[in-house]
This record gives sequence, C-alpha cells and structure tokens, in this order.
Amino acid sequence: MKRALTCAIVAVAFTLVSPGAEGVVHADEPASTTHHVHGIITAVDDGHLTIASMQTTVSGKLDPKRTRVTLNGKPAKLSDLKLTAHAKAELCLDDIWVAIDAH
Repeated sequence: MKRALTCAIVAVAFTLVSPGAEGVVHADEPASTTHHVHGIITAVDDGHLTIASMQTTVSGKLDPKRTRVTLNGKPAKLSDLKLTAHAKAELCLDDIWVAIDAH
C-alpha cells in the first residue's frame, strides 16, 4: 500500500510539472525576447549599429520605424548616434535595435 501511494504521488507530480507539447522550451531557444546591452558604440553604418563592452560585442540592424533613439534621455534621430558614445540598448531576437539611449 505504501509503495502504491508513493507511485501515485510521483505520477501526479510529473503530471503537474510536465508541460504539454505547446509549453516545451528547448535548450537552444532563448528565454527572453530582447537582449540588453550597455557599452560603447563602435560602429554605425549602413543601417547597422555595434555596441561593445568589456565582456561582449553586439551588432544589430537599425530600423527607422522600430528603433527608438534617445540622447541623454531626450528623443533623438538615428543620425545623432556617434562613435565612442556610451549607450544602453535593447536588441530584439530578430536582430533589430528597438531602443538605444546614448549619453
């Protein structure tokens, strides 16, 4: 009886924690929809921007319709982004910058 109860509890536990096919997250899928970056702008050209920090370098596309640019917290244009400026930014999974705050 004790063993049957233990097996029943384990079965219920697996049922509660095992997601269905639609809820399965694979190891190669990112858990986040954006990538947050803080560093120095090292390249701005041909619709691309690269930000580098001591740990990593991240490049992405600039989209005039989707990329929101601020300079010291105030609205700015893509053309206001300059090399060697410090920046905090968010990159979508489709490699398009959605928010860049240069300072």
